Amino acid sequence: MRAVHPDTSDRFSTLWTKRAVAALIRVNAAPALVSELPWELESQSLAAAACKLATMRVANHRPALSMMLVGALLVAASVAQGQNAAAFRFGDLDLRDPHVFVDVLGCRDVTDTALLGFSVNGALQARIQTDTDADGLLDLSYVVEFLPLDTAQPTNLIDFGTADCSAPLSNTACTEVLVSALAGDAMLASSATCAAPLPGTTRPYAPAIASANAPCFVSPVGSVSLDLGGIPVTLQQATLAATFVGAPPASLGNGLLRGFISEADANAIILPGSLPLIGGRPLSAVLPGGTGNCAAHSDKDVVSGVTGWWFYLNFPATRVPRSDTVAVFADGFEPD
Repeated sequence: MRAVHPDTSDRFSTLWTKRAVAALIRVNAAPALVSELPWELESQSLAAAACKLATMRVANHRPALSMMLVGALLVAASVAQGQNAAAFRFGDLDLRDPHVFVDVLGCRDVTDTALLGFSVNGALQARIQTDTDADGLLDLSYVVEFLPLDTAQPTNLIDFGTADCSAPLSNTACTEVLVSALAGDAMLASSATCAAPLPGTTRPYAPAIASANAPCFVSPVGSVSLDLGGIPVTLQQATLAATFVGAPPASLGNGLLRGFISEADANAIILPGSLPLIGGRPLSAVLPGGTGNCAAHSDKDVVSGVTGWWFYLNFPATRVPRSDTVAVFADGFEPD
């Protein structure tokens, strides 16, 4: 079970508090115990909180009841992280704007069209859909978890980030989100657009950027660190949105991940030397408008006086089973 450490950000403390409290309510835990749980979870794993609470409350007087409380909280943890979470894994991720241009045999757009075997979106697709190192896991797995999913509510708690997902793609199963990028209460809409390109920040590239229309959700705003086919990018003012497909939803369509990177930050990011065509260069050098870029146009944007680029990425996602749900006995302890 993933521990929440004292130096973890507030959003993770809040996230785990909500997970645990929701689980305890579902297993009819004593209200007094539920009321104390959030404070305990601010800097501890759920298992540690269970043990400490049980010890604090009853260990000196009712040892048997103490063990039952530990068991109940561990069962709650299993429930919260397993059967009540709905996880959707990205099946692909495509950069739509800005595009990536390199000066090789002329100025070439390598966003979608491969040159000497490399394109940005082709490299992204390969990492998301295959297990090139044969370790039994798909190479790159972005997952959005709903904790739980309830499309009838105005908000749902979500956790978005990377997970370990088994190969092959056709029957993959995933762990919970292991490295979180965005977490908090997502807003749900039944009759509105949840996310679309900002006016004046895009070019008419093809394919066009898809918008997330109702029924849909949009995440809280935050910063997101992404691996775009080997290109490290950290986006500020980032949001994640998508359309629910099916009732109950079996997939997400028209997914839109949007965020901003300043020119200063893009200048400081040096692309890995192992990348074909673009390795060893600053990220800004492969973006139109960046210093040394060969494109005749500029994709630069300005946010509050800061120059940079709005990034727009589209994705589909499919609901996947969990691979790490903890098996427990009725007394809350794992089988041997």
